[in-house]
Amino acid sequence: MSEPREWKVGSTTVRFEPPELVWVHTRGRASLEDAIQLVEIYRELGQQRPLLIVGDLSEATTLDVQGGRYLSQHIQPEWILGTIYIGARLLHRAVSKGIALAAHLAGRTDASALAKVHFVASQAQALELVARVRAERLGKVA
Repeated sequence: MSEPREWKVGSTTVRFEPPELVWVHTRGRASLEDAIQLVEIYRELGQQRPLLIVGDLSEATTLDVQGGRYLSQHIQPEWILGTIYIGARLLHRAVSKGIALAAHLAGRTDASALAKVHFVASQAQALELVARVRAERLGKVA
């Protein structure tokens, strides 16, 4: 898993940058079918090493309700170090936190899952947060 990879899932582009960074750029509406494919990508990558996902939602519109439910039921907490959303509007923020909350309430993860969801305004801020999460993971930041 040391090579960069890229996928096209509906109107979403997914790019893996080793060792653990996954860029997800969604344009338009995300469907249940898109969610199913995303879970398969996250499973493949996340079973090898926990992922840090950066989702650019600045051009996204909506996520199908069934798609959101599918994500909350099928993404395993051990696959995800954290999720950073760029340009998320209020609806996106609610859905994103809701997916983490649903997984927690279903007993699939602890309350820390909510603290692993972050929102930023720009790619530069996302990269700063990626660096901070990586440093914390290595024990370099208290």
